[in-house]
Amino acid sequence: MKKNFIILASGNGSNALNLINKFYTDKNGCGDIEIAAVVSNIADAPVIEKVKKTAPDISIFVIPFTVLSERDAFEKELGDIIKKYKVDYIILAGFMKILSKEFVSKFPYQIINIHPSLLPAFKGREAIKKAFEYGVKYTGVTVHYVTSEIDAGPIICQEIVGIDDSDTVGTLEAKIHKTEHKIYPVAIEIALTGADPRRRVI
Repeated sequence: MKKNFIILASGNGSNALNLINKFYTDKNGCGDIEIAAVVSNIADAPVIEKVKKTAPDISIFVIPFTVLSERDAFEKELGDIIKKYKVDYIILAGFMKILSKEFVSKFPYQIINIHPSLLPAFKGREAIKKAFEYGVKYTGVTVHYVTSEIDAGPIICQEIVGIDDSDTVGTLEAKIHKTEHKIYPVAIEIALTGADPRRRVI
C-alpha cells in the first residue's frame, strides 16, 4: 500500500531534492512512496525554488516559524496539512527548528530525521565541527525516529565516515553530505517495511 510522505526543510534542500529524485522523479524509485508535499518555515529558502523546478506538481507550503512564539501556529497548520494528505511519515530534511513534545507525541515512529554524526555522539547543532575539533578518527550519519528528547530517538540506520589527517571541516562536511544522500533513502525504505526500530550500520 502506498504511503504518503511530507518533507520539512528550512534551507538549501540537498537532502530534500535527493529524496525527491529517488522517490518521485526517478522511475526506478520506490513505488510505495508518494511525496505529497514539502513544507518550509522560511519563505525564501532555496529549497522552495528547487522543488518547484524539479517536481512542479508537489504541493509546497510556507508556514512562518523563525521564533519560538510561532511554533504553535506552525504546528497547527502542519497538522491540518497532515490530515489533508493523510500523511504516514514526516521527513525532516534540513529542518532547523525543534518540534514540540506535544506534537511529536502524536506521531510515534512517524517522524524521521537525519543527523550528521554517529549518535549518541555529538548531538545538537554543529555536529560535524564538534567531531572534527574533538579529534575523533571517524564520525558518520544517523537516521532516527524523532522523540521528545533531541537526537535520542530509536536509530533506523547509521553509516561511518572516516576522518583523515588531511581533512578540514569543509572536506569532512562534503563527505558527510555525500553519505547523507546515500543513507537517507535507504533508511526510509527500512522504515517503510514496518520492522522494529533497531540500530543498523550499513
